[in-house]
Amino acid sequence: MKRFVPYILLVLVGMFVCAADALCGINISDSISQKYSSYVPVGDTGRFVDSRDGNSYRTVKIGNKVWMAENLRYSKDIPIGTSKSNKPHVYYPNGNAENVAQYGYLYNWYAAEKACPSGWHLPTNSDWKQLKTALGGENVGSQLAAKAELWNDGSLERNSSFGKSGFSVLPSGSFDGKVYGNFASFAYFWSATEYEYYSGNAYYRYIYYNYAGIVSNYSSKSDGFSVRCVKDE
Repeated sequence: MKRFVPYILLVLVGMFVCAADALCGINISDSISQKYSSYVPVGDTGRFVDSRDGNSYRTVKIGNKVWMAENLRYSKDIPIGTSKSNKPHVYYPNGNAENVAQYGYLYNWYAAEKACPSGWHLPTNSDWKQLKTALGGENVGSQLAAKAELWNDGSLERNSSFGKSGFSVLPSGSFDGKVYGNFASFAYFWSATEYEYYSGNAYYRYIYYNYAGIVSNYSSKSDGFSVRCVKDE
């Protein structure tokens, strides 16, 4: 008799779920699914071809927003810079033109704010915050990063969440007008949001090899950081 008890319990549970769905308007299975999948990224949504130069980019939908899943490589009509400037310039990651194909260009903020193609924009602080929230707020840097072999060994690539978002951040480093720094250790991304206390600065986000999160800071608009574009809503 005891072996029939589990089957009886399953039948009773099934009757309860059906009654809840029909009489109370509660879809228990949907409620459970929504609770645990509300911040799960949708995944790769295809490719976008920039008509200005023919460059093709993978895209990924995270939360309600579609992002480029590669660093921007647009440089048409933007001069290649070798020093700090308050006019639009792009720079080679680690000072090497061969790095552009994989890491994209580094842009000063004056170039970054206008570099995204029509229908896309440089993400604001609000866009970056929504991205973090959509990924659950924990280990976001590790989730956003990719290709562990390109990163210096540390907490970022050791985290079990590494690479899960499909956003594919690579350690392209930065340029401060004199020195190309932190290649293979850091990834920096401009925000469109200007620093409220000094017009010569703007916000950015960075991810680094020995931390699983993502950090917000501000810097001179003349510095060279990577650009990710987010699709207009």
